[in-house]
Amino acid sequence: MRGFWTALMGAGMAAGAAAAQPGTGYTVVPAAERLTVVRVFGDAAPEVQLVFAILLVSVAAVLAIWAMSLPKVGKGDAAGLAGALGRLKIVRSAATPLGFLAASYTLFSGFVGIANVRPAPTMTVMAPGWAEAALAVMLGLLATTVAVVCERHLEARVRRAAA
Repeated sequence: MRGFWTALMGAGMAAGAAAAQPGTGYTVVPAAERLTVVRVFGDAAPEVQLVFAILLVSVAAVLAIWAMSLPKVGKGDAAGLAGALGRLKIVRSAATPLGFLAASYTLFSGFVGIANVRPAPTMTVMAPGWAEAALAVMLGLLATTVAVVCERHLEARVRRAAA
């Protein structure tokens, strides 16, 4: 967001050497200036970058917990499985709210920025902030979804082994 809000406060982005699309009135942003996931991450505030990192690490941790717990199913390691399921439930419960918290922080900062700039910024200036908020929600939902799938798969394996 550092760069995003700098651009917002400057109330515009450099036009660059964009090529006009025939008949549309739109211009294509040069490849060097295009918004990417990496740029959204890099342009985010440090607090939001930390949330992004936590959510990405959570996805990797969930997959590791799930993979390490699969061999325990047939061995009757109830304590190990209960711990693994507990960890998966923590990620399942916390990831989506954490993603939405980061999105809310980004949107709140954006609205404060809009309120303090005249004339109102264009959609092009605001789009990187919206992309950042959407990425936060997406990462939260990704971590939650992976945790739910792994948790349910592990629970099903435990039920099958107990039967």
